[in-house]
Amino acid sequence: MAKLTTRGLRIDSGGTGGGPVTIAAEDVAGALGMGRLKPQAVLVGRATFCDDNRAQLELAKWVQQELHRRCRRNGWKTDYCEGLAQLCVFELVHPLRCVHCLGRGQLWLQVPERRGERIVLVERWRTCPRCKGSGRKRLTVRDRAAVAQIGKSQFADVWAERADAMLSDLYGLQDDVLRHLWKQFADEAA
Repeated sequence: MAKLTTRGLRIDSGGTGGGPVTIAAEDVAGALGMGRLKPQAVLVGRATFCDDNRAQLELAKWVQQELHRRCRRNGWKTDYCEGLAQLCVFELVHPLRCVHCLGRGQLWLQVPERRGERIVLVERWRTCPRCKGSGRKRLTVRDRAAVAQIGKSQFADVWAERADAMLSDLYGLQDDVLRHLWKQFADEAA
């Protein structure tokens, strides 16, 4: 799958004339309804790739319920579940692009390389050191705490790890959605 944007799916034509094939958000939403995706994965797909505000709100509600469940199970305070849910959905739906590599995850750099007794500068793709190859930039701890409506030090000490665990689960659901969409649109992608 070439490009999945927040407004739909764009598949490059692969050099066979014409421009990229654009699959509308409605088609993506329809494809999400086919198959056996978990309901929360469908919400992730609609919120991320169909620009569906209602799905974002429903996803935030599900994330909040899931965080409440985890907090009760582990004996943690449940006061911050709503803010953490908003943070997780925001970071999932609106990932920030790394300004260093422009979202590619790699940089074209000149790297010194030894050739015999000489050192020559060779141009190579290298993993971006700032985003560690993800192409995404994380919000600062201060910004994440503000979105979650938690004090910075308390967020950094206690709640950041819990928010990251929930965000990791959401990224897993997003991977399920991408695999599902790849299968649904395989004929148009080939």
